[in-house]
Amino acid sequence: MENDTLPKVSRRDFLRMSGLAAIGVMAGSLRIEATAPTADLILTNGKVITVDPTDSLAQAVAVKSGKILDVGDREMASRYIGPGTTVIDLKGKTVTPGLIDSHAHLPLFGQRENGWFVKLHGIQSKEEILEMLADRARRTPKGGWISAWGIEELSLTYLNKDELDRVTTEHPMLVVHTTGQYGFANSRALKVAGIDRETPDPPGSRVVKYPATGEPTGLLIHYPALELVRAHMPVPDDRQAKDAILWAAKLYAAEGVTTVHDNFFPTGMDYFQKAYFELIRSETMPVRMKIWPYVPHYRAAQWLHDGLFGSGRLRVGEMSFYKESCHKMWDSVWGGFKLAVDGGGATGLSYLNPLVLPMHKPEELQGMITLFHRAGHQVSIHAMGDKAVDVALDAIEAANREHVRENHRHRIEHAFCPRRISLDRIKNLGVVISTHPQWFFHSTYRWQLFTKLESEGQKPMPLKSYLKNGIPVAFGADPPAFLLYQPQFALWEAVARTTRGGYRFDPGEAITIQEALRVQTMGCAYAAFQEKEAGSIERGKLADLVVWDRNFYSILPDLIKDVKAELTIVGGKIVYKSSATDLSRTGQGERFTLARP
Repeated sequence: MENDTLPKVSRRDFLRMSGLAAIGVMAGSLRIEATAPTADLILTNGKVITVDPTDSLAQAVAVKSGKILDVGDREMASRYIGPGTTVIDLKGKTVTPGLIDSHAHLPLFGQRENGWFVKLHGIQSKEEILEMLADRARRTPKGGWISAWGIEELSLTYLNKDELDRVTTEHPMLVVHTTGQYGFANSRALKVAGIDRETPDPPGSRVVKYPATGEPTGLLIHYPALELVRAHMPVPDDRQAKDAILWAAKLYAAEGVTTVHDNFFPTGMDYFQKAYFELIRSETMPVRMKIWPYVPHYRAAQWLHDGLFGSGRLRVGEMSFYKESCHKMWDSVWGGFKLAVDGGGATGLSYLNPLVLPMHKPEELQGMITLFHRAGHQVSIHAMGDKAVDVALDAIEAANREHVRENHRHRIEHAFCPRRISLDRIKNLGVVISTHPQWFFHSTYRWQLFTKLESEGQKPMPLKSYLKNGIPVAFGADPPAFLLYQPQFALWEAVARTTRGGYRFDPGEAITIQEALRVQTMGCAYAAFQEKEAGSIERGKLADLVVWDRNFYSILPDLIKDVKAELTIVGGKIVYKSSATDLSRTGQGERFTLARP
């Protein structure tokens, strides 16, 4: 028979071959069944600036579950299209990572923009300022508070209580300099606050008085003195607090910002804390947040640290509740602690102006930084003047000498004109600089300060030197301390370094638009330990993306400030769409074409 011609196979060999065959079938089955995952969102047919380590460019991005699934060409993207995929044909438009603002104060920024404050930015005439205050007084019931923000003049004698009294004596009034570091009160406000010739200067601040009479002039320098008045001012209710925060967040989202670092989280304002956390927890915020609560003195440093991270049951307002009840949310928003060395403008601590009052004695500042440093927290330090930068570096160096800690990434905020000899210390200590190139453009008082320092041989915002020396840099707009919050102005001024009047600061410190975009994305992400999850368009990172109407890399430098966001995407969801942008269905399921009508 035919079977007799076949080789004999033992039972053992048969079982072995059967097992191998079964494995082969299983493997083949797996290969047949294995398919590419289906993306939730695909952006394709565009110019994708990834800001990855090689600054690579791509055509498409695939997104799934809020993260970047893949980056590549159009063919790559097509492999991830399934029945539930939303596909947007970019028609050649440019995509970048979501921009990150490293320094802002959302509640006060929102109050400036929504009309809570009388907005004085850009007003150079004192008469016009006084008329704006008078107009608000006419529309405010007697006894109601008038609060204004945005005086730009450097002089500490720009206003006094007598001039404000001529506007109104029926309303208490506080007019704050654009820096937020000092302000002017009228007689009614001083009386309500109980401020008179006997009032002592709060630590680290000053209630300025006329030498001849001892009567207050109305000038209050630094936060503790301002707080004497603010403690009596009306506070927003829950709706108003949320409105202010959302107002600012939406303005940022409309400019391509997807993450904001709030470097002055309101420690003494539970109403803003509650509004903040409820908005974040409800996923109402159109941007991601990181927070650094402000610490006014050493006692507060101990109280805040022990209340938030100690083993006891000390409560420190709404922050304690949300840290205990929403661990995941808390971990995502926590940045560290915020301190301040000096003020700003006329109250910035510089070697040219040594009589400026520092916010803390050196030993207190060092004690606070050491407390947080030893506990493993990042510290964000306000230091405007060159001397303030050195004072901050002294304290960081002392803390690290006492407790060596790698990769602490303590930050110095502002650092407008550090001395050249300070750059090596900044590098060697591993300090991050968070600064604001858009400030070159608009503000008169900063232009006066910068030109004076430049005449002394110092370089205002030495961006090129920072990068050349390997110093990590981040960009933030600092509203409400500055009028222009749009990051496009930071990108432009990092390249142009030009005032509104046409004066150009040391062009040798200019950086390229590629370098500027990296600072505004990866630089800012690094400043908050976010570089593994944000700041570039790479697989596995958060799908925070922006579609722009023009390509930053291919336009003239002076046009950078005018680039507009068409779509802002956070976690794969569109949080902003320009009114000039049309997402037109193509009739092929969830497929859209990006076009301007």
